[in-house]
Amino acid sequence: MLDGLAAWWPAVPLLVLVLLHLAGVVRLWRRGDRWPLGRSAAAVAGVACAAAALLPPLAARSDFPAHVVGHLLLAMVAPLLLALAAPVTLALRALPPPGRRRLLRVLHSRAARVLTWAPVVLALELGGMYAFYLTDLFALAHAHPALMALVDLHMVLAGLLLAVLLVGADPLPDRPGLAGSLGTLLVAAAGHDVLAKLMYARLLPAGAGTPDEVRLGAQVMYHGGTAVEVAFAVALMAGWYVRGGRDLRRERRRSLRTTSVPAPGGTPVRG
Repeated sequence: MLDGLAAWWPAVPLLVLVLLHLAGVVRLWRRGDRWPLGRSAAAVAGVACAAAALLPPLAARSDFPAHVVGHLLLAMVAPLLLALAAPVTLALRALPPPGRRRLLRVLHSRAARVLTWAPVVLALELGGMYAFYLTDLFALAHAHPALMALVDLHMVLAGLLLAVLLVGADPLPDRPGLAGSLGTLLVAAAGHDVLAKLMYARLLPAGAGTPDEVRLGAQVMYHGGTAVEVAFAVALMAGWYVRGGRDLRRERRRSLRTTSVPAPGGTPVRG
């Protein structure tokens, strides 16, 4: 059970994230640029979901179903919203040239390409969850707050990598096409479902609560995870539709330019 001021320490990095976002938006505004309000709303909502998972009253509850709700918020809902907020695009537009060049070097590095490769993302996402819920890591993390903080960090970063790969608003050089993205999402969803069923059938993680609490937590993970994965699919298809419409408009403008023939007197006519 968390108590005292120690229970509120995660508010500090979350507040820093909000302030960094606001600073970037203000910097754009001061030079006459605009940042979409919807992306700012997604960023604030994502941080709010992470705060709900990490801060009291939810984080102060010791029952397993509450833990699973926090996990869904932290590792799935918050990353989805943060990926839709396009934080990298905002940073690239707001940073001065030296900082922009350094960030681009990181984004184009071999390590970044490996970390955003679909098999690696799935291994980090599913491997971390299976290791946490099906081994003694669950009990160890609850006995050692520092280890739990590392587990939470892994969960949110792995979830963010998956969200960026599938639905991120930031450009990603090696993002898979629609079929590859849907396949990746299906593998992730199947992995989550199998994990929830193993937890229900084998009453894992051990020591997480009474059998009824563990089964309820597994059910929350199964149905809650499915709901979030449907949201991922909707965001993925919506992004594909928007990109398709943008590409079609661009192709039409290019076609109009190439089929336009200048007539005598300088007036263009269509050939």
